Amino acid sequence: MNSEWSFSSRLFKGSVALLTMSNLFTILSFFTPYWLQSYPTQKNPRPKFTNLGLWHACFDGFHDKGHQYETKFYGCRHILLEEYDIIRTELVKPFFIATQFFFTISFVGMLVAGALVMMYLLCIDEFFKVWFLRWSGFDLIISGICWTMALILFGAQGDGRDFMPDWEQNYLSWSFGLGFVGVFLMYVVAILFIVEARIIARKEIAREIQYPMEKAV
Repeated sequence: MNSEWSFSSRLFKGSVALLTMSNLFTILSFFTPYWLQSYPTQKNPRPKFTNLGLWHACFDGFHDKGHQYETKFYGCRHILLEEYDIIRTELVKPFFIATQFFFTISFVGMLVAGALVMMYLLCIDEFFKVWFLRWSGFDLIISGICWTMALILFGAQGDGRDFMPDWEQNYLSWSFGLGFVGVFLMYVVAILFIVEARIIARKEIAREIQYPMEKAV
């Protein structure tokens, strides 16, 4: 890996560095519970809903809208826990499920791209390197599209009046913002990988023209 990395172009090294940053932002955005956050106001200094992520919801005395149950929720819990069943329809709206779905696909695509880069550095024959770079680029583009759809869905409806209570004091927070940074870097890395693949392919064609016997051998 060290030798392959040392012989890699600056473009490829820069792409890997940006991919690492994008992965970091993706992981933080994926797991931190600050996609939506409620800020206390003079009118409502202690909101029942505090903050929300893709997989965790945090409350401070939240109860179901119909008051059919006496249960109140405090602290941060995983959304899929059984104790949230009585508020499941309020908490997990269709747009929220779609956001989780598209972002999870994007997250898996990011892991696949990372695996392809590691294989590129560790064990791929010279003949397949152009293809691996292209696959990595196309994989990141597809992941970026899914990620963008997730952000658009949540951005359009996450802080709306039909989701969490006291909607007028709910705001899209920093975990959601990290998603925008991560997806932007993802698109940049995808383009750089495809460009790098094209450069390597042209170099191989030029070498074959200059040294045709090497190809025959």
